[in-house]
Amino acid sequence: MDKGFIKLSRTFFDNKIWQAARAFSECEAWIDLIQSARFEASPTTSRIGCYEVTWERGQYPASNRFLAKKWRRSDQWVKSFLGKLKREKMITTDNSQGVNVITLVNFEKYNGEAIGNPPNTPHCNPLNKLIDGDLQEFITHLVTQQITHFQKGQPTSNPNNKKEKNIKETTPNGVAKKDAAKAATLFRKDSFYQSLIPYVGKYPKDMIRAFFDYWSEMNKSCTKMRFELEKTWELSRRLTTWANKERMPAKSTTDVGVILNNNSPDKYDSPQEKKWEERWNK
Repeated sequence: MDKGFIKLSRTFFDNKIWQAARAFSECEAWIDLIQSARFEASPTTSRIGCYEVTWERGQYPASNRFLAKKWRRSDQWVKSFLGKLKREKMITTDNSQGVNVITLVNFEKYNGEAIGNPPNTPHCNPLNKLIDGDLQEFITHLVTQQITHFQKGQPTSNPNNKKEKNIKETTPNGVAKKDAAKAATLFRKDSFYQSLIPYVGKYPKDMIRAFFDYWSEMNKSCTKMRFELEKTWELSRRLTTWANKERMPAKSTTDVGVILNNNSPDKYDSPQEKKWEERWNK
């Protein structure tokens, strides 16, 4: 086949094979730009050095020096490589915010629906493409359950009216609906986690973890997180206020690190939360 997609989990980039110390080739550097660019549809703003930088879907703020360190290449190699991508009209760059922001011109093509999948199936659902691991498996299970009980939108016939009523209450409009709502909240919780990663170099890791644990707490119905119940929400300001209350001054470094575990015996609400914990431990 000369068209289509190879489905690759983003957890691949946490694997020791990818993380092995080496000088990146042009191909590896290009793949790294694709996976590093912001995937979420909404823009985000972070403080990088002394600048407040905003970037959107398909964009990645990174200086040549930062990329040279990340790719284990010289500044000149990075400059030449980015220049080549510009000439091929694969990227554009903009430093009007004080920090170089790389835009992938065809980002939507790299993250579009796979060719050959019919519409409205679990495999081409945009939500499923954003979710990996156990949460992906959970969503697929729910969809399969709904299809099994409701072929063509109709519940399985049953002569016992009372039992039929119980089936309706425990299928998509009952338990399954509640589970689907929790799954959607867990997905947003993962997005909230991702939005905190750029701040790890600025604030202590244990502070970021405490901030996440507090503001991602779900209500009893598992439809909202604590921060979603606030009338206003600006992540950078909330982190500053949190740090001031804990009297933890911001660190000077701007390198993006990895959130570490606070070694407390946390209880996991889902396998996805355990995955976050394991990623923080790396």
